[in-house]
Amino acid sequence: GALHPVVFETVQQQIEGVIRDMCHKDHTVGLKHMHEDCVFVRPTGNPLSKEGWVQMMNNDAVTVESSELMTINKLRITGYMAYVCYTSKSKFTYKGTENDDVSVFTSVLEKSDGRWQVIHGQRSTGRSPEAEPPAFS
Repeated sequence: GALHPVVFETVQQQIEGVIRDMCHKDHTVGLKHMHEDCVFVRPTGNPLSKEGWVQMMNNDAVTVESSELMTINKLRITGYMAYVCYTSKSKFTYKGTENDDVSVFTSVLEKSDGRWQVIHGQRSTGRSPEAEPPAFS
């Protein structure tokens, strides 16, 4: 048979793939991209460790119906660090309260052990899908 060329993803494509996985409905898809020292800052300002995030997502109080990446607003890569600002849409129930949110996230990724991992993240307060979407120029 004919040999097919191997196509390597660009660094930008690798990072976009990480962000798509982080927005996946199944939280375990994104989990593999989280650095052990990762910290997420919630809209309340309270930090959440990787372990705390896993506990929250495995809690019966959280049910995710859908989650998807809408847009990558900004992506900057410098050496072994990358900054990504993106918007996602998710429907979930938390402690009986239904949420249909459009949220803006900021993530810092670090290239560690040959792969890009999320080391820091911050999430905005969600807004209604009917509200004017956040505008990034």
